[in-house]
Amino acid sequence: MIRLIACDIDGTLVGRDLQLSPRVRHTIARALERGLLVTLATGRGPSPTDYFAEQLGLTAPLVCLQGGVIYDYRLGRALHETRLPPAVIPWIVGHARARGWHLHFETTNLVYMPYGVETPDELAALFRVANLTRVKDFLTGMPEPPHKFIVSVHHPAERDGVQRELDALVQAAGLPLDVFPSHPVLLEGLPAGINKATGLAWLARHLGVERDQVLAIGDNDNDIPMLRWAGVGVAMAGGSPGALAAADWVAPGVDADGAAVAIEKYALNP
Repeated sequence: MIRLIACDIDGTLVGRDLQLSPRVRHTIARALERGLLVTLATGRGPSPTDYFAEQLGLTAPLVCLQGGVIYDYRLGRALHETRLPPAVIPWIVGHARARGWHLHFETTNLVYMPYGVETPDELAALFRVANLTRVKDFLTGMPEPPHKFIVSVHHPAERDGVQRELDALVQAAGLPLDVFPSHPVLLEGLPAGINKATGLAWLARHLGVERDQVLAIGDNDNDIPMLRWAGVGVAMAGGSPGALAAADWVAPGVDADGAAVAIEKYALNP
């Protein structure tokens, strides 16, 4: 019996327009009325994840920043968090400068981006509802250690090559860091071992929910750990090959309200 539903946001609950459909809203409302717990498990920070949580009327804490932060948005505070090791910041800044990579960092409330650098169109679209701030120098302009970094590319064809290069650099440096794709044009760097599965597992323990009582829904490679960890993992049609392979079932795509279909199938009408 499902007690906790964890949904990715981008490509799962919302498409490129970032709008929650009436069916998704209605289905999640039905789940909440039945006493089920619903959370968002996303690479986004607490802001703007709280924007979507408020629209859906959620009460459970949120799994943010790829599992790096468990955030109670009603209280406005992190219940659990993990930040990048300090040595990672100058290391990735130096490599990004040398290679012309578009780099930014994220913390609980802010996305730090550089001055004077053109933001890729896809990234600008994703950040329409994010809290952005520009800095002249990452090494002096961030008042707190970030939870993760993101390297973005202009075209999806560039991403895998950049990941191979980053993986080699991480291995050579011996840093406790994991790099993985979260979007066709995004690569994310987090403390080693942090992912949506570890974040969701922490939240489930906090809520007193067993692993086999969790339904996880996602669409991309960053969702693979939680799809494998959850009692039921559902991938969205059109998702990444890795997500599709990791899932127990494949739902219709985001444009066909696949997340709502999955919730109906496994939680509301099992």
